[in-house]
Amino acid sequence: MGTALAKRVFLIAEQLRSKVPGGIGTHTSALLGALSTIKDEFSSLELEIVATRPTGSETLDKFGIPVRYIPVPHKVFMRLSGYPLPLLGRKPGIYHSFSMFVPPVSGPIQRRVCTVHDLAFSSNPNFFTKRGVQWHARQLQEIARGDFPVVAVSQRTKKSLLANGIEEKRVFVIEPGADHLGQADLSGCQQLLKSLGVQTGFILSVSTQEPRKNLDGLIGAYQLAKISDPLLPELLIVGPSGWGPSIKRVSGVHFLGRIPEPILVSLYQLASLLVYVPFEEGFGLPVVEAMFQGLAVVGSDVPAAGESVELVDPNSMESIAKGISRLIKDSRARQIKIDKGLDRVKKMTWVNSARCYMDLWERM
Repeated sequence: MGTALAKRVFLIAEQLRSKVPGGIGTHTSALLGALSTIKDEFSSLELEIVATRPTGSETLDKFGIPVRYIPVPHKVFMRLSGYPLPLLGRKPGIYHSFSMFVPPVSGPIQRRVCTVHDLAFSSNPNFFTKRGVQWHARQLQEIARGDFPVVAVSQRTKKSLLANGIEEKRVFVIEPGADHLGQADLSGCQQLLKSLGVQTGFILSVSTQEPRKNLDGLIGAYQLAKISDPLLPELLIVGPSGWGPSIKRVSGVHFLGRIPEPILVSLYQLASLLVYVPFEEGFGLPVVEAMFQGLAVVGSDVPAAGESVELVDPNSMESIAKGISRLIKDSRARQIKIDKGLDRVKKMTWVNSARCYMDLWERM
């Protein structure tokens, strides 16, 4: 319970209403969970989650933060960004969206903030739908016109914002955490692997199935690597379908779709390595998820990578194939990457990220 003088912060969690919440949804859930554990440390702030009503049984009450539901459908609400509408009420406070969605507010007593994950829609528009490019471009225009703070999830995203005319004094970098996954379900995972006929030590990839994730390039690289090593472990691809052309199916590659989190944790623990080679990414949560579980990573140069992955060129299937083969065959090189990864993520906690957000809101 906040004090009489507490500053109210409305946390717009609308990404969790999306059909495919993706990495931004993971980021939002993890951050809300961390905020709920430290909210009592900041008596000057009173938190409240804001979202449209769920269409199913999903609830936001699990975060232990009061929830305010907006009386409009999700698709309608997402088209109203930036408008001076009182849909969020006329209560004074800070309205923070954890995506590029610019909150519709009704006056100067309502301050806005949004978190930007990447501007890939601008640098690589072919990796997005036409509607997606238009929507993101409108959000960027609203951000550029405003004077409110913007959180970037990496220094690279900050650089992109500055290149698009956002003043540096407005941009605050707050990196995600890496400790958001819960307990493993080893038994359930072993049953899944048995049903697939897959042994432990497989190669793993985790991402939404959409063009910029470069899954076709990954599969082509896997086939190249298998030519030189017919005993190469099988490849398991985890993640929901997004949009774009169908991804080719080949021998030795299994598409698991969306799976429960405890089974994902077990897959990280039982794999030989993660391969994550998107063309562009604002951060790259699967990379730090894998590192946190002690898994070596072959990856493109995403901000999450640091110096802890076997870097490859996402535009070259030959480069990806060589990276896969090297870490599969060289256990010493693989262990070096594991050790560097564990060192990279040991201080990357969502509680640390949450405190940075709370500090920002206190200063507003």
